[in-house]
Amino acid sequence: MKLIFGLTLMLIGVVASKKKDLENKIFRGYEKSQRPVLNDDDVIYVDVSLEIKNILEFEIAKGLMTSNLILGLSWYDANLNWEEEKENVSYIKTQLEKVWYPNVQICNSATGKFTFDGDTGVTLTSNGNTSLYIDRIFNTYCDINVEKYPFDEHNCEISVCFRHQLNTEETLNNFVYNVTYNPASTQWQYSFNDKGITKDGIITAGVIVHSKRNISSATITTIIPPIMLTLLIISVFLLPAESGEKVSVAITVFLANIVYLSETEKKLGNNSREPSIYLIYLLILTLVSGLSSVGSVIVCKLYVHQTGANTNSENVNESNGTKNKIGIIGNTDEPNIESKDKLTSKKRRITYIQLDKIFLAATVLFLVLYIFISL
Repeated sequence: MKLIFGLTLMLIGVVASKKKDLENKIFRGYEKSQRPVLNDDDVIYVDVSLEIKNILEFEIAKGLMTSNLILGLSWYDANLNWEEEKENVSYIKTQLEKVWYPNVQICNSATGKFTFDGDTGVTLTSNGNTSLYIDRIFNTYCDINVEKYPFDEHNCEISVCFRHQLNTEETLNNFVYNVTYNPASTQWQYSFNDKGITKDGIITAGVIVHSKRNISSATITTIIPPIMLTLLIISVFLLPAESGEKVSVAITVFLANIVYLSETEKKLGNNSREPSIYLIYLLILTLVSGLSSVGSVIVCKLYVHQTGANTNSENVNESNGTKNKIGIIGNTDEPNIESKDKLTSKKRRITYIQLDKIFLAATVLFLVLYIFISL
């Protein structure tokens, strides 16, 4: 057993030594700053692969998707090849800092261009095929559309591109992608499509990630607040002025609308290409709530004015009745005046109630009309 183990270690050492000697041999005189082609007019064809390992986060407020990607590059290096039968070595591994590599970037990265780590491993085969794989976390921009929030859908591109070239020195030969992502979150449902290869100016290829919000308990909690705020605004006009709480309730509802509108605006951000119907409705609710506060002040003012007039009229009538009882001859027109005061009082009472009903009808009609147009 020890003999077998010792022979195995010896064999591994011999192979490693042969690979090291071969590496020193093929890199002797190698210039990484020069394009690895036999003729200056030759084009380097690069195969690109993209593996989506994980989608860590999707923020619609910032318009960013954070994902763990493995970017794979493969190309032919005419200066790095050997005879496999003679050397008895099919491949060797080296560091990226020793070889020439194509200038490939994630086009729509939010952090700008990334730098290649010189210690990244590169695999060289005997026929000159060179390949490397970069495992890294990227933040990419997304096309945000919150028009139908909380039933919104968005598109995020993960694009790989070559630098702009006046004379084509490197080009994309083939692009493939693989998704090994297993969703752990129930908030978003992802689907993936090939973007295709574009060769106009900047050579690009990539994957389009379609994000659709799943209907869950979070969706219900998003729908309930606007419904309740709408009912509270309507209840302000149903609350009688005699309660003495009409204005305070209206102002409280108005402040609640402002707070919820502000928090929702922060949550959705301003990166959407279309305005959010949900957010516009909250804005209208806030406006209507503010107008309801002003309307409540007007209604309560009319109520106080009318009830004060009724009190003064009753005091005058009581005074006239007292004078009649103690022998003072009243004017024969006093009954007519009293009846006129009562009629005026009734008209004033109907006026402030009708004003409250007008505000209520206008609010309901306006909100229903907006909902109907939006749908």
